[in-house]
Amino acid sequence: MTVSSTNRLSTVELFCAAARARSFTAAATELGTTPSAISKAVQRLENRLGIKLFQRTTRAVRLTEEGRTYYTTCRNAIDTIHEVEKTLTRHRGMPRGILRLSLPYTYGVKRVLPLLPRYVERYLGQIRVEASLSNAVIDFVAENVDMSIRLGAVGGSGLVVRKLHDAQTCVVASPAYLRQHGTPRVPDDLRDHACLGLLMPDTGRLMPWAFSDGEGGIRTVAVQPGMTFDHPLGVLTTALNDAGFARLLDFTVHDDLVSGRLVEVLGDFRPPPLPVSAVYQGTRHVPPKVRTFLDFLVENA
Repeated sequence: MTVSSTNRLSTVELFCAAARARSFTAAATELGTTPSAISKAVQRLENRLGIKLFQRTTRAVRLTEEGRTYYTTCRNAIDTIHEVEKTLTRHRGMPRGILRLSLPYTYGVKRVLPLLPRYVERYLGQIRVEASLSNAVIDFVAENVDMSIRLGAVGGSGLVVRKLHDAQTCVVASPAYLRQHGTPRVPDDLRDHACLGLLMPDTGRLMPWAFSDGEGGIRTVAVQPGMTFDHPLGVLTTALNDAGFARLLDFTVHDDLVSGRLVEVLGDFRPPPLPVSAVYQGTRHVPPKVRTFLDFLVENA
């Protein structure tokens, strides 16, 4: 709204108050201003329109016929504006527009994507979601992303990090593999079993098989994978087909552990958990779409 239109609306409101009260003094009291301000506002309107809006006497003011017509139109317009303002204020906390997410591929597929329909439905379709599945660290500004999910330690200035939960590392195998080859009792037993390797996306090296040593430390077991993959879902699929042991994060294997398609072993030797965090830009006013989705993730963590 321009400065001139703001002044015009203020002048119209002063005129409507005077017309409603039939008194410049009463209108001034109602609006917390002076009778002179009301009188000058009415005069500005009359000069601009080239008509008389009020008949003035020493005791009161009364609308002219043109003034009554103008007042009816202005009153309806102001009522409409007030209703729109109330509606906007009432829905100020409602998320709207497009929520752009960057999600680690496996975590997105296993944990976040199944929740998205409920989030969109909760807010009556006023929010749309665009999700990018990638393990790459993103630039929020350059890539126009509202929120990302990250695993492990998170750095970066100007970012807000909200921990959602911890992810545990599990060693799993299919029941058929365990029946045929037996169950390891300690991590070193894995050297005598088929193990499935996972390459780290940032280095291309084999993900180490790390375990708690029971004394607060970490030790690794040098396994020799017969098969190696560059994606957790490749490891998962092969483990489900009786190929050997897989070392994966719990959200990757949760459904298969619950169904019995996989069995966890060496649970007493799990290494420390990995934090899973929601990350977004630090601003004075968090957009409703970010705030509500963050609350939704915490609720479903």
